[in-house]
Amino acid sequence: MKTQAMALALLLSLMGCTESSEETKSEVSKEMEKAGEATSDAYEDTKESAADSWDETKDATSDAYEDGKEMASDAYEDGKEMASDAYDASAEKAGEFKDAAAKKAYEACVKMKEQMGGDVSECEN
Repeated sequence: MKTQAMALALLLSLMGCTESSEETKSEVSKEMEKAGEATSDAYEDTKESAADSWDETKDATSDAYEDGKEMASDAYEDGKEMASDAYDASAEKAGEFKDAAAKKAYEACVKMKEQMGGDVSECEN
């Protein structure tokens, strides 16, 4: 192997290194150009992929935000309806208590008027 390297060195010195060096430079330049193109292509692909991912993330976030708004609105409407129903039920119960209290007051008034000899018709107000 050492002999072959020496023979090659001697051959290059006889023929001139400039030709071989230019060929080597040309080949290296071509390879570097290919590597640069591959790197550029990979960069562009990565850039496009990142842009697509960003768009998908924005869309998903926007959709989630809209869904959340809709859910909150629905919950608010449900809450209003429940509060309205509770108010109505409370008002109905209060009306029942008021009627029961008025009946008890009337009965007490009638009983008192009967015992004391008063006019029972005064109890109707």
